[in-house]
Amino acid sequence: MTDSGVNGSPRSPDWEALARELAGESLPGDAARISVDDREMLASLDAALPGLTSDAPSDIDVEAALSRVKARPDFHERDVIPFRKTEDPARTRWRVPMPALAAAALLAVGVASWMAYNNRPAARTVAGVTGMHGTGVGVRDSVTLSDGTRIVIGPLSSVTIPVDYGVNSRSVQVRGDAWFDVVHDESKPFTVHAGNAAIVDVGTRFAVTSDATAGVSVSVTEGAVSLRQLNSPAGQGVILQAGDNGRLEPDGRVTSERGNVTADDLAWRDGRLVFRGAELTEVAGSMRKWYGIEMKIADKALNNRHLTATFNGESADRVLETIKLALGAEIERHGDTAIVRLPKGKN
Repeated sequence: MTDSGVNGSPRSPDWEALARELAGESLPGDAARISVDDREMLASLDAALPGLTSDAPSDIDVEAALSRVKARPDFHERDVIPFRKTEDPARTRWRVPMPALAAAALLAVGVASWMAYNNRPAARTVAGVTGMHGTGVGVRDSVTLSDGTRIVIGPLSSVTIPVDYGVNSRSVQVRGDAWFDVVHDESKPFTVHAGNAAIVDVGTRFAVTSDATAGVSVSVTEGAVSLRQLNSPAGQGVILQAGDNGRLEPDGRVTSERGNVTADDLAWRDGRLVFRGAELTEVAGSMRKWYGIEMKIADKALNNRHLTATFNGESADRVLETIKLALGAEIERHGDTAIVRLPKGKN
């Protein structure tokens, strides 16, 4: 639930406290001034900062930028830490204390920009790319290859495109989650390598999920693909048609379920987490990708329990509370670690 201020209006974040938190210079009492929603915003901003350009000009008119921000109708006036000008009148550069600089960055980004970043669709498209393209916690992205094939990359996932892609062959390497809209070319079949699996396109749209412990799963929404174990003969693969789910198990077995693909299988593209009788290993993997939280199962008896739930932008604490109630468990959180155990006396 979003914090509210006077008369139920949304509470404006305490930018100065957030700035000191970002700068590592928190003061006594700051923790009480920062809400759970504020901390999630700060975490998302912190994750976004490494992706910003590092060659920004050294001379920036910070006050002019802040003036434009303060003129916005959604800005709430607060005390601003004063800037100190350099002694060189020929320079327009400002010497800004670190907390003030962080505050300026936070103000410039603002709540609306944070929401756009945190909940953005996979909209960025880079054409003709090669190399590795990865995402951070809770972030989706997309790339378009030189042949027009489009790839949507899930949170904490990556796709590697060889520099010679399309010359003699078309293959990519996937870690995590990715969705493909493939431009078919019979002379150069499109192949996805994920874990110990090879997925070969027969003109299709499909999603791939790879996990070191759970194996590789494929959901086909259009066309068909061949799923087989890496380095095995092509004839040993299973053909998956539109609507089919397939899985390469960790032991090398390939299984399939015909005609059972639903919108839930691709919910991650829209920023939704959907669990249908999911094992805790699957839940733990999703928490790591979407929230950067490592779930540790303290009681083996919980491995026999399954989760059915849908989440759409809820906070990490809200998701953990739902998991706790659904499993009849206790969850103890220490920073980015959540320990799941049975209540005392229930072991």
